[in-house]
Amino acid sequence: MNALVAVASGTIPAVIMGSLFPTTPASWLFGFLIGMVWANGFEYAYHRFLLHKPGTLFARNHLVHHASVRTPTEAEDLNLGGSPLWILLLFVANGVPTIALDVLFRLKIAPGMLMGFVVYVLLVEEMHWRIHLGKPLPPGLAFARNHHFIHHDRPNSRYNIFFPVFDLVFRSLHSERYKIELSTDSHVVSLPAVNRNEKKNAT
Repeated sequence: MNALVAVASGTIPAVIMGSLFPTTPASWLFGFLIGMVWANGFEYAYHRFLLHKPGTLFARNHLVHHASVRTPTEAEDLNLGGSPLWILLLFVANGVPTIALDVLFRLKIAPGMLMGFVVYVLLVEEMHWRIHLGKPLPPGLAFARNHHFIHHDRPNSRYNIFFPVFDLVFRSLHSERYKIELSTDSHVVSLPAVNRNEKKNAT
């Protein structure tokens, strides 16, 4: 249901904007790329400053996901978007300023940006599911499983789920400090004992 809401929330306004303000294929493509980058940045900010902000409803709900990792209920708590209503609100929060700025400055890239949002949301949910359940990852993105499980061992790092553009920008990878060891099950990631002790002391 969330996927359908995401597709509708981005595609419908994109088609309307494309009809009202016709643009070129190049502008659609440029807007799409900008939308993907914007969505990556929004994912980073949403994950870091809302889902990991202590004492908030967002953090309490997200903690259920973190607590379920490597348990029998893990598959039940993988939905990053929450309810369909929340998905709609996220698209409104991103889409309204996008459309307003596009109309104000006559950029004609909003349709492509909105479609970029759609594709990124679908990708991040699919990748998150595949990462946690040990499913095959697309070529070139095999690193994403390791990347994301480091976040679960060190929740103050690696907020991008699978494509760490803004983790690189804001230097939240910590890859030089926290090395991982893969178990025989490629879905499970563990840290060296010294880092686990460090984690316990920090809490």
